Amino acid sequence: MADANRKGTPRKGTPRTGAARPGAGGAGLGRGSARPGSSRPVAKASRPQQRPRAAAKAPRLSAPKPAAGPRKPASRPSARASAPRQGSSARAPRPSGAKGFQLSLKNPFAGVKSAAAAPTPPVAGARPSFLDRAAAGGAVPTGKERREQHQREGALRFAGGIVAVVCALGLVALVAFFVLRDSAIFSVDDVVVEATAHVSESDISNLLSVSSGTTLLNVDREQIESQLKRDPWVESVNVERQFPHTLRLTVTEQSVQALVVMNASSIGWYLSSSGSWIEPVKISTSDGQSVADAALALARAEGVLLITGVPATCNPVAGAEATDDVLLAVKSFQEGFSQDFSSQIVSYEASSSDAVSCVLTSGVQVSLGAATNISYKEQVAAALIEKYPGQITYINVRVPSSASVRRISSDDVTQGTGASAGSGSAEDDGSGDASASAGASAGDGSSGDGADGAAAADDGSAAADGAAPSEAAGESGE
Repeated sequence: MADANRKGTPRKGTPRTGAARPGAGGAGLGRGSARPGSSRPVAKASRPQQRPRAAAKAPRLSAPKPAAGPRKPASRPSARASAPRQGSSARAPRPSGAKGFQLSLKNPFAGVKSAAAAPTPPVAGARPSFLDRAAAGGAVPTGKERREQHQREGALRFAGGIVAVVCALGLVALVAFFVLRDSAIFSVDDVVVEATAHVSESDISNLLSVSSGTTLLNVDREQIESQLKRDPWVESVNVERQFPHTLRLTVTEQSVQALVVMNASSIGWYLSSSGSWIEPVKISTSDGQSVADAALALARAEGVLLITGVPATCNPVAGAEATDDVLLAVKSFQEGFSQDFSSQIVSYEASSSDAVSCVLTSGVQVSLGAATNISYKEQVAAALIEKYPGQITYINVRVPSSASVRRISSDDVTQGTGASAGSGSAEDDGSGDASASAGASAGDGSSGDGADGAAAADDGSAAADGAAPSEAAGESGE
């Protein structure tokens, strides 16, 4: 079949074009004349005629045959397929003998589901999905819960945006700080100081040294404070930056707690509330004024506590911490007493850590002894003062369980910085303590109504040592 369809090839059984047909009168259609000796007649030389080509047949359209397989049994047509639709005419069957080409078109969108396909109706007996979620432990959210969840998510996104913006601004500020830190744009060109009562501007200028290249952004505050604290009056320094070129320094002074006077000395030292020595001070006396009186007047003018009788072994140094036993004992008493009782104390006398006494604003001297049972000693002393108002000059609470007092029997008694009597006698309270003279001075050592008596400090030490009782009447003067 392939050879028959080949161009120029005659079919099987068809004579060639150049062969002589039988009965053609001897005239042949060969190419050229016959050769000599051949029986083929000589034909007229002419242009060979081409055999007309057969018309090309149209290709037959046929569907490929499916592969041979097991033959399926014929299924019974369903009623739905066999019955024609209502309102539609039945298509007439094509006769089997009809010939012709039939064009059949297929829908290209067949089998493609549309976007708005109708929902699939639920299958009878199927379990809803939300029941499965509820059975698995997840509650079905309501519309309100979904809105709240959406609001929470929006708030979290908003907060995250704010945090990101703040972090970005902080990073920019940090980079700008390191760029401008050592720049001359904010160099320190002027230092302003505020003088205090004991620290002048010249003192600060002599102590302060600002190195070159210092700016408001790299200034060392600790170094400035350490330089100014070489003055014992300086407690702290506040460094304030005033852009673009000014540095302001504010000095806070030490608060003075007490004026300490050494035994048999006219030099006193200021003691700060932090427990460090500040500086010495000269105690100047007027005509007829003792050092104790002048020290008490100075302490009252400064509004501080007076501590006298400190042994000479105490060696204060400006700026150093006070670590002497007598001063630590006084500090223990001052902190152990209540605020009401400690506010009545004018001065302390501390010859040793075991022999501490104080003088109240009423002129009463209280012998305290060692810094033990401080609250108990305060209660006993306060009870005795309340029991004998205006009649006591001396109280001994070294042993609070066996305390003793010294009273004045006369009604002519004045109280203030000291207690003195014009005429009268001092009597024992029956506690076994020694009696003292009626003209004992417990405060500033002054006498009233011309009475000349012994010092209260001597009285107290004599009573503490168990000296023999001495009764003496006050001598009246003019």
